Amino acid sequence: MSVIVEAFDESNWAGSSQQFSHASGRSVTVRSGNAPVQLIALFAGRALEQCPNLKDDNLCGIYEERPLVCRIYPMEINPFIPLVKEKKACPPEAWQSDEVICTDGRADSTMEALIHQSRQADRDDAAEKVAICAALGLNIAGWKDDALVVYFPEQARLLEAIDRAGDGSTLTSETQWRVRVDKPSLRNRLAQAAIELADNEPGHYIFHEL
Repeated sequence: MSVIVEAFDESNWAGSSQQFSHASGRSVTVRSGNAPVQLIALFAGRALEQCPNLKDDNLCGIYEERPLVCRIYPMEINPFIPLVKEKKACPPEAWQSDEVICTDGRADSTMEALIHQSRQADRDDAAEKVAICAALGLNIAGWKDDALVVYFPEQARLLEAIDRAGDGSTLTSETQWRVRVDKPSLRNRLAQAAIELADNEPGHYIFHEL
């Protein structure tokens, strides 16, 4: 499993308080230098060519018990990301179904409830995931929409940190985060905002510019 960490503040969406509100709702406020920033930690499974639950006939083998992320597919969790058929991995037959999941830009009531449930789950465990990062000694983040910082912690250490995190109590006020940014103009802007920047040197993570 990988851990993806990104930081941001209101300057990311200078013209949209709604987008900032959505993102901050699934984040935790942390300190970076002399400034507060919002931090999101994402836990992602390793990419697979296909789901291991697909049967030989290419149908889902756990359809009735499939996880929430599968139940809302192909809809988007983020309300600011449009549903674009060409960007989805759905097979052609998935788009030929008689089932209506979206009309006039809105999901049907059942699907909409599942999307809200997924968004709430994202908010509920935000602090715990950041606490797990703190327990693992991870303290460098990418800047949202500029780059991602991706860690690949040892699975045994990750599981131990998950057990210890509990209610997020391992996230303390002493946890200081740094932001890795390579673009000179963005580095200057964040430095002027008193955000502590990480050195642009290879670290124990992957720095993926967007």
